[in-house]
Amino acid sequence: MSQMSTDAMSQSREPRDPRKSASQARRAPQISAKVAIFYTALIVAALIWLTPVITLVLTALKDAGDFAVNGAFSLPKSIRWANFSEAWQTGVGNYFWNSVIVTGIKVPIGILIEAMAAFALTHMHFRWANKVFVYVLVGLIVPMQMTLVPLTLLMNALNLIDTLTGLIILYIGFGVPFGVLVMRGYFRTLPPAIIEAARIDGCSWLKIFYRIALPLALPAVVSLCILDGVATWNEFILAQIFLRSDELRTLPLGLVQFSTQFSTQYDQLAAAVLISVAPVMLVFLLFQRYFVAGMGGAVK
Repeated sequence: MSQMSTDAMSQSREPRDPRKSASQARRAPQISAKVAIFYTALIVAALIWLTPVITLVLTALKDAGDFAVNGAFSLPKSIRWANFSEAWQTGVGNYFWNSVIVTGIKVPIGILIEAMAAFALTHMHFRWANKVFVYVLVGLIVPMQMTLVPLTLLMNALNLIDTLTGLIILYIGFGVPFGVLVMRGYFRTLPPAIIEAARIDGCSWLKIFYRIALPLALPAVVSLCILDGVATWNEFILAQIFLRSDELRTLPLGLVQFSTQFSTQYDQLAAAVLISVAPVMLVFLLFQRYFVAGMGGAVK
């Protein structure tokens, strides 16, 4: 015991290297300076990204006269909540429910098709599976604009122009390549031993998909729901070309009516944009942890 205390005292009496202490002292301010620069850059970036949102909110709470005199960046003289109700009654309510119908039907059906295709391409090991997967991915390469003319002829022959049914079918078709890519990436992370054990126990491929693979792939399904839902909710080009009636317009297409050749109702337009953005932001905030987990597994 005395020997240990003697060794400890001798170590404590050893002189410290002054050069090492000086380098550590110089390093500390450098590290703190880097951290300060990093957080300053983050704050500046956040302000840049939030500026359009703040401008949108300020504009939605002003009347037309206040916006015309003071511009978009000033605080409203009086908060005008009536912009939201007027925008809703102008037609945003109808457009909103059309978007809800299209998104609510397209996203579940599309994800079911994509998940089943991805599961088959990953675990069923049939011939030409990899070539079929490459063929599906071609849909990500072909620009949408190249398909508009043949799609117009096809939809006209099927009497699906100016119908929500035809628009939903188009959305499902364009969403399949990306959905298969995401779901296949997640299904590849599932242990093959689980699938083989279920096959040995006599489970069919359909039962394995519904009871084993799909529940385990829930994070990827939620991530795809968010991505697919946002893309469907905000889609404009196909809706503009294949919807002709005003009562069938979706929300992005309906927002155009607030801007005419001679004037733009900026106050009601801003309120309508906030109405269209609110559901998407709410869904993302509620399911963001599943989104991160699902995309993390999908890219492995």
